[in-house]
Amino acid sequence: DPDKIEAAITPRTKAIMPVDLYGNPAEMSRIREIADRHGLVLIEDAAQAHGAEENGKRAGSWGTGCFSFYPTKNITTGEGGMITTNDDQVADRATMLRSHGMRKRYYHETLGYNFRMTNIHAAIGLAQLPKLESFNRKRIANAAYLNEHLPKDKVQTPQVRPGTRHVFHQYTVRVLPPRDHDNVREQLTAAGIGTDIYYPVPVHKQQIYRDLNEGYENQCFPEAEKAARQVLSLPIHPGLTQTDLETIVEAVRTLR
Repeated sequence: DPDKIEAAITPRTKAIMPVDLYGNPAEMSRIREIADRHGLVLIEDAAQAHGAEENGKRAGSWGTGCFSFYPTKNITTGEGGMITTNDDQVADRATMLRSHGMRKRYYHETLGYNFRMTNIHAAIGLAQLPKLESFNRKRIANAAYLNEHLPKDKVQTPQVRPGTRHVFHQYTVRVLPPRDHDNVREQLTAAGIGTDIYYPVPVHKQQIYRDLNEGYENQCFPEAEKAARQVLSLPIHPGLTQTDLETIVEAVRTLR
């Protein structure tokens, strides 16, 4: 919630990292203004938002953008990812870090990593890139059908803000009480509908943050915790047929 960002900024704050979750852009124009006002770096997690937009401006172009090309993403290279930036210093630093801290081969200037994408993976990505728009249009059409036909008394369907292009990497609903997402998932699995829960454990509840002993586990992040209890993702990929969509709708309608 952009309204709550400034209250969380302290002298230790270095950056804001909004997430374009499920392919739906965060309110990037407002967040960009806040970052500029406070002199903060903006790192946009656009891993799930290939081709998403806010008012015609693409995801990944608001600051330093980070994309994933994992096999389930809207386009894939098989594995790997991409950083986007218009800052020459960021580009230079990222280029060094991905290749053992080298600008010149075998001359190491800083501690780096072996994060180079292979030529084979890059070739797959280049072949996928021209297909991205058609893939996204199909995802958006599938989501529109589900939004129209899913029963609103059983699930809360995704909302798209005016001026925003949601590319539906995932089609994620909230399961409404008295049902819970685990029970709903069991029923849909029995009906042959694949589902998943993104994400069952909020970040601040993860073991690594408890081990850091900084008190994260005692903090209250009510929206994240509520979402973790309620969210469920339904099929949305471009390969769905009209019959598949109708099957999904009927299975949700008949939930007990």
